[in-house]
Amino acid sequence: MSLVPKRCNDMMNLGRLQGYEGKLTSQGKLLQQETFCVWEQDGGVLSRSKERRVFLFEQIIIFSELLRKGSNNPGYQFKNSIKVTYLAMQESVEGDPCKFMLWSRGSAERFTLQASSTGIKSTWVENIAALLEAQNNFLSALQSPIEYQKKEGGISVTRPLSSGRSPSAPPTPNGHAPQPLPDSDQDVQELVLVLQDFVAVREDEICVFRGEKVQILASNQQGQSLVYRPANSDSPAAEGWVARSALDTQ
Repeated sequence: MSLVPKRCNDMMNLGRLQGYEGKLTSQGKLLQQETFCVWEQDGGVLSRSKERRVFLFEQIIIFSELLRKGSNNPGYQFKNSIKVTYLAMQESVEGDPCKFMLWSRGSAERFTLQASSTGIKSTWVENIAALLEAQNNFLSALQSPIEYQKKEGGISVTRPLSSGRSPSAPPTPNGHAPQPLPDSDQDVQELVLVLQDFVAVREDEICVFRGEKVQILASNQQGQSLVYRPANSDSPAAEGWVARSALDTQ
């Protein structure tokens, strides 16, 4: 019950975000959003503290400026972003229990965030650390044998790009086991075209868009396929369930 109003609030705030040119629906699930005091440092020059609304997605962190402060209908102006694929974090800054630092690897720009409480800071640090760990595990798995692991809240699938046959996947969160592809389809090498947009609803699903190409890993009895989407200029590689009707499986 508590998730419904949270998700409604998340969607309303995202609808108020202005100036971001990418597709928010391509950035994965919105994990957290919070207002921080943020110091920006570039080339050794430290800016004064600024209030920023920060959105943490599975694939990107977005910094925005709060517009119409004090209004019942505030807006947010996009200012900066860091892709999770390049994200680095320092969990402690200047001994302040409410501060942590984020930056994009290869960039001199640093963002020091100060939360309003230690609890908020801890939640964010834990979520970001989990994203970075998952990313490292995925990159390691690209050079390892195929593994399917059941995790709380969903399925974690690791698969090397050059892999051949795909074994049966474990049960999905709704209790129905996906079926292995027919023998003629198990040696999956070619990418399948996405015929129509599919927007993820569950945590184990991913968004795909018309014209993209994905690799089918498995299928289930609910009309879904487990797919691998290669990285592109807008988002990193991802794996998850999509509706089979959105794919060109002919």
